[in-house]
Amino acid sequence: MSQSIPILLVEDDPLLRESLANYLGLLGHAVTAVGNSLDCYRALGENQFAVLVIDLGLPDQDGSVLVEYARRNTRSAIIVTTARDTLDTRVDSYTAGADLFLGKPVNGRELAAAIVSLADRRGRSAPEPVGAATQTARAVPGVWRLLAGQRALQLPDGNQLELTPREYRLLYLLANGEGEPVPRAVLVESLYGRQDESAQRALETLVRRTRKKIGEPHAGPSLILTHHGFGYVLAVPLGRS
Repeated sequence: MSQSIPILLVEDDPLLRESLANYLGLLGHAVTAVGNSLDCYRALGENQFAVLVIDLGLPDQDGSVLVEYARRNTRSAIIVTTARDTLDTRVDSYTAGADLFLGKPVNGRELAAAIVSLADRRGRSAPEPVGAATQTARAVPGVWRLLAGQRALQLPDGNQLELTPREYRLLYLLANGEGEPVPRAVLVESLYGRQDESAQRALETLVRRTRKKIGEPHAGPSLILTHHGFGYVLAVPLGRS
């Protein structure tokens, strides 16, 4: 192998993730391995990758959302892996932006050969974010900011979105989680001062409304992810000023 290829491996099965990462690493590739979409967004915000290997069956978000996001916001080649090896799943994956579809179980040799082929053919061993190549502002993780003075959210493109007091408070509480899920009980108590069913429903409505509000001017995955059975977490870091 003539070069080390930077790879982001997104696989929720810890044994398979470790096995593939070790195998690719032994071949000399630089592998970053994560087990969920939240860590994937963080990795994309911190590094550039020639090839992304994305499992569709992730615990916090369907991998197809990551495929769509990566196709819009990176120059990386994308390989989809899944046990759902059906014609519809293949078609949906290619429609979302995948370059290659591999059904599980994934063979390490085949995956490695596919990675080298895609990286070589598309010249993506040292990719740039799309925004950097076009010099236009694009939605990339890591550049969101809460503006206390304006009670607003600064979007990745530099525009500001005015928030209601509760919308601002919700994002502030999630930002304080420092990347960890914030329990529903903490959010309900902080936002509404009580723990009854009405407050629980109010929180769900607030989260849904805030997601929609952010999603209208910002095309991309939701800033707020649901941590099922526990609470909510931010998909990317959120600065405060």
